[in-house]
Amino acid sequence: MIPVVVALCGTFLPEWLVAGVMSPIPFRASPYLSLVYGVALVYLPFGICLIYKGYLTAGKIDNLAPRKQSDMLAATYPAYARLIGAEKNMQEGFPLFAAAVLAALQAGVAKDTVSLFATAWLVFRGLFIVLYAIQFNAALAALRSLSFGFSLALTTKLMYLAAAA
Repeated sequence: MIPVVVALCGTFLPEWLVAGVMSPIPFRASPYLSLVYGVALVYLPFGICLIYKGYLTAGKIDNLAPRKQSDMLAATYPAYARLIGAEKNMQEGFPLFAAAVLAALQAGVAKDTVSLFATAWLVFRGLFIVLYAIQFNAALAALRSLSFGFSLALTTKLMYLAAAA
């Protein structure tokens, strides 16, 4: 229920707040480049899982039944399971982000504004992945949830900006 409320309230996310939060970040990705970086972020947990799987299996990666092997590793190694969870969450969230960026551009929202929100999404989703991978207590889990919520609000704000243009 909370993500629904965050999504519906995304319109109230002020640009000055996002700009303030992003002020320490020295770059802004162009809207289209943010989509490329977003794809890379989607597959970052998978890449880390693959390296970790190689380590855990001493290089004996089962390419005939990779999901079965991953399920077995996830049942035994909590960090591996968290990385799989991060990957699934990224795969679920990226299509919404991509649609929001493309809708904002198509609607004529200023590229600087789209770049600000898209770069903020990249930063918070990157933070989400890190927090998901390392969480070992409730405080880190709460920060992970906050980063997810803020990135969802950024996505829906882009959609609202597109709708208002």
